[in-house]
Amino acid sequence: MLYYEDIQLHQKLESRDFYIDKASLIAFARQWDPQPVHTDEAAAQHYPTGLIGSSVQSYAIITKLLAELDTEAPAIIAGLGIDEWRMPTPLRPGDTVRAISHVESKRESGSKPTLGILVSVSTLLNQRDEVILTYKSSGLIMKKPS
Repeated sequence: MLYYEDIQLHQKLESRDFYIDKASLIAFARQWDPQPVHTDEAAAQHYPTGLIGSSVQSYAIITKLLAELDTEAPAIIAGLGIDEWRMPTPLRPGDTVRAISHVESKRESGSKPTLGILVSVSTLLNQRDEVILTYKSSGLIMKKPS
């Protein structure tokens, strides 16, 4: 397990590639974000974007890809929040995406001496290296037991 003291700043972690087909994109949206731009190819033709994936699906994919990284698990005990959420490019059927993440900063907790706080930057990129989703997340991590 990786503790606060083990975490290196700006160490880039990169996931495997993940392909999103049209059927999967639509099936996810039908269950979790049933809007025509995500679920109905004919209706989506009336939108400037055409058929696109839901931001909820983009977040689910990046979460899965980062959780699957072949790294030692960090001793995270709670998420504190997500900031600077941006979605400059839509997820599209046929995209092959990958996740990249790094810890941008860390500090000791002022109120809980056995914990630290990490701020990570995570990004989901498509096959053209266009950013689909990017955000900063904060989390509580355990310090090494004394």
